[in-house]
Amino acid sequence: MARRISKTLLRFFATESSGGIILVISAAIALFFANSPLKESYAAFWQPRQAFISEGLISIFFFLVGLEIKREFIHGELRDPRKAALPILSAIGGMLAPALIYLLINQGGDGARGWAVPMPTDIALAIGALALLGSRVNSSLKIFLLSLAIADDLGSILVLGVFYSQGINPVRLISTIGAVLIAWLLPTGRKLPLDRLIDWIHPWSSYLVIPLFALANIGVNLDFGTLKTIATSPITLGIIIGRVAGKFIGITLFAWLAVKMGIAKMPESLSIREIAGVAALGGMGLTVSLIIAELALGDPSQLAQVKAGLIVSAILSGLIGLAILHRHLPARN
Repeated sequence: MARRISKTLLRFFATESSGGIILVISAAIALFFANSPLKESYAAFWQPRQAFISEGLISIFFFLVGLEIKREFIHGELRDPRKAALPILSAIGGMLAPALIYLLINQGGDGARGWAVPMPTDIALAIGALALLGSRVNSSLKIFLLSLAIADDLGSILVLGVFYSQGINPVRLISTIGAVLIAWLLPTGRKLPLDRLIDWIHPWSSYLVIPLFALANIGVNLDFGTLKTIATSPITLGIIIGRVAGKFIGITLFAWLAVKMGIAKMPESLSIREIAGVAALGGMGLTVSLIIAELALGDPSQLAQVKAGLIVSAILSGLIGLAILHRHLPARN
């Protein structure tokens, strides 16, 4: 059983890592065309397809998220309350701190409704960045990141359903929260093994749905006027500071407190410094953050500020997280 789960995790991390690389490439392509002489042709190509991708195909991604959450509670670290406490409490801290920082920066402003935008972590980007460290990353750190991201996904879905469901049209409601619920309620067993279903859907989500979502949604024109607005925008600053500093502080602090208070137990092969490195990587977010932003901040100029903030924070978080882990992970042959 342990060997089967280990192989399943290895396949998951391999797909997610390569999917993260494809996501970065897709975002780079979208940014390139949005700032090139072909920007109007690029926008004209994706605009009629954007609704189908963002409200239709995205259901595959959310269905997969539901299956991953379900598997983690049935077979993974989250099935054991003692082991689950560390990633779950860390995820809570990693959601609260970015939201509070964003609200402090945007209090009383038009962007205050977007307080949840800095909260979600993009597991593909985080695992893709972690994969750059190769064999130095032990399995406990990978499992902690996976469990943290799954708990973060669950929290983000709950926030989406509780605080933003009124702004969701029926199609978007079914393709997001509905897809997660269907995954939870879907009977799985011998006739429909959960691991096999995830293995089948995962490549479609990582290699097709999410890259198409990035190509259709990430492109933002960064001319001088836009850059000046973005540089002074509370929305952009709230996202960057919330994600880069908030995720790092929230995840690390809550993990440390959970261990010190005896609520959770730190795996012997992990250190608080390694958790701090993963906490920094948690600032890398894109897909779910963009969906929340579209519901909370409908104005195109505000969405442009959100996209710029997410891109900058993902780059900074990735660099900081890799620097911390590169320094503190033990050397391996």
